[in-house]
Amino acid sequence: MLRPHIVILGAGFGGTYVGKKLARLAKAGEIDLTIVNRTNYFLFTPLLHEVATGSLSPRSVAEPLREVFVGMQTRIIQGVVDTIDLEKQAVKIAAGPGNAAFSIEYDYLVISTGAETNYYGIPGADRLALPLKTLSDAARIRNRIIDAFETATLTIDKAERARALSFVVVGGGPTGVEVAGELAELVANMVKRYFSHTKDCDPNDPGHCSPEEPTIALVDTGPAILSMFSPKLQAEAAERLKAAGVSIHQNTKVTEVTPQGLRLGDGSLLSAGTVIWAAGVKPVVPHFEGDAQPELVAGRLAVNGSFQLKGQSKVFVLGDTAGYIDSHDVKKAAPAPRPVPQLAQVAVAEARIVAGNILAAIQGKDLSDFHYHSKGSMVSVGQWFAVGEIFSMKIAGPFTWWLWRTVYLFKFASWRKRVRIALEWAFELISPRDITKV
Repeated sequence: MLRPHIVILGAGFGGTYVGKKLARLAKAGEIDLTIVNRTNYFLFTPLLHEVATGSLSPRSVAEPLREVFVGMQTRIIQGVVDTIDLEKQAVKIAAGPGNAAFSIEYDYLVISTGAETNYYGIPGADRLALPLKTLSDAARIRNRIIDAFETATLTIDKAERARALSFVVVGGGPTGVEVAGELAELVANMVKRYFSHTKDCDPNDPGHCSPEEPTIALVDTGPAILSMFSPKLQAEAAERLKAAGVSIHQNTKVTEVTPQGLRLGDGSLLSAGTVIWAAGVKPVVPHFEGDAQPELVAGRLAVNGSFQLKGQSKVFVLGDTAGYIDSHDVKKAAPAPRPVPQLAQVAVAEARIVAGNILAAIQGKDLSDFHYHSKGSMVSVGQWFAVGEIFSMKIAGPFTWWLWRTVYLFKFASWRKRVRIALEWAFELISPRDITKV
């Protein structure tokens, strides 16, 4: 009997953890395993904001897939999914410029193609705002922050100088809050160490900026930041940001992003030289050939309780791409049950079920259903402070921040990466952040 060929599309948290669960079978020669990903590395996205603000180097949050699966008899393909043919059980892959597209046949397919930045159709957002979803996004933000200060030192016009040193983060969820907190730390340190002599600058003046000159704002459409947390933790996070110099604009709708800043719902303009977009994501759904088009739920691929694509017993979907609605939520008769959150911890939990169900399907056994139980969540708000809810406990402060870092540190696949990041974090606590452009 031929070994079943399992193809995994996407190597984010969902795809990588499914691959790790199945790799032992590939090593034992029981299955053939192929992983297709746009890049040749697994990206630890929860720490991208630290790369964007100089706390971590880019290589620290990326692990080469060939290293993750070294010795596991797993085929790694760097390429982009072109189309999926459900009838022929084949995936067409575009492998980059100069290489012709090719097809891979599968016995079982895992779709974990992740998500991309959602600009909600707001004019100018996709052109002028800086997203934070990839490694290159983080490097671009970091370079823009550094350039803003270097440009300001040569700008005599006070209004233009003020705009150059105005930073706005759009989105009051975890990513937006973490970016704003770390950005405040970076800007304060840059002013204190490198740009601290005088407010009224001149290109021939050796002095640069005063602490009050750069401004940081956090804009959100909701009535409070971190809507998933209790009002108490929301207030603590807000107070921490305000103490760091971040102004919070709640119940504020962005209608346009312009070269001068943000046009708001009331018609006013919030001046900004740098706009960082952390307002949400949308799933990346591959294109399907032929008449067999999948059902969608909230823009995500509809799946059953075992994470099989509806109507397809050999195709599994998980992570940000899966429109999974927990049956427990449906039984609660909620007004409108929603798919489970698009979070890394959700994707990792789903990966265990998907890997087990693929193995059960191969062996002709019954598949298991998934029920999501949150272990809690934590959000950092600058150095030495975080807020979180763990098993209904509400915690905030330096210990929560230390716990937040520890949890993320041990989610990396290799000890080498854990040691590298721990050393970088330790060094960053006693030294200024690196402002070398990359």
